[in-house]
Amino acid sequence: MKLKITHNNEGRTYYGHGKLLITSEYFVLDGAPAISLPTKFGQTLRVKELHASDHTLYWIALNSKGEVWLNLVFDTREFECLNAKTPEAERLSKMLREARKLNANFITDGKDRAVETKLEFPNEWGLGSSTTLIHCLATWAEVDGYTLLQNTIGGSGYDVAAAGHDTPILYQIENGAPHTTPAHWSPPFLDNIYFAYLGHKKLSSEAIKYYKEELKDKTHAINELTRITEQVLKCTDLETFDALVYEHENIVASNLKLMKVKDTLFSDYWGSVKSLGAWGGDYVMMTNTRSYDELREYLKAKNITTVFRWDELIIP
Repeated sequence: MKLKITHNNEGRTYYGHGKLLITSEYFVLDGAPAISLPTKFGQTLRVKELHASDHTLYWIALNSKGEVWLNLVFDTREFECLNAKTPEAERLSKMLREARKLNANFITDGKDRAVETKLEFPNEWGLGSSTTLIHCLATWAEVDGYTLLQNTIGGSGYDVAAAGHDTPILYQIENGAPHTTPAHWSPPFLDNIYFAYLGHKKLSSEAIKYYKEELKDKTHAINELTRITEQVLKCTDLETFDALVYEHENIVASNLKLMKVKDTLFSDYWGSVKSLGAWGGDYVMMTNTRSYDELREYLKAKNITTVFRWDELIIP
């Protein structure tokens, strides 16, 4: 079944922004404050009630090209998937069940419903295909998105928080509870900041597992990253920002015993380069004082073709 909602008054629509984590990757899990940027690309979830009352939920997921990549049918009494036994079906069943646990009235009237989700970015980009879905599902079910995340796929929650904001945020976990405040981060050198997709996705779950196993004493690193995040928010010149990026990369690299992306891929680059999120995948942030064309040619020589200016990717 294909869900088609052609008028604004048909069904209900929920939206979540994608995200990029600018500071405190990994260490945000243990209380380091982090700057996160919501992106212009996100995910939409649309729900339409049908006329039948057979306890059925039809779920269609579309990728950024409008192609169907999931076509699932659930019995809403236990959210059992009736037409597939794939990992994706099991993961979605778990999300729906957990939403019901958090709100006992979620889809309990027996009415059939059709859901259509639509990604605005390629799934492999790592902008948050799962966490934008969790944000949308939590909003629809009227439950807490952070709790739904912890009860399903886990993580720090900064990405679920960013999904619901249209400005940069400062995110921190204190005493086990998430706190989000607007960051008001708009330095005068935004035109010098670019984002490049490296062409491969890193699983956040694997990165988190490595972090927890590799590092036991995190106090000093958290204190240093807290200081850097505070200074980044106050920074007004590119030279200081580059120095803060360099220091941040050194702290994470030395604590996790990982190579910096600047050393492994961009040792000949003229600006600063910072890993975003899980190291070894997804995006990097680059500062550039030369022309956009020169940057693109430099990256093209390294087979990197997806590169964004700040205003192309980040919500103004």
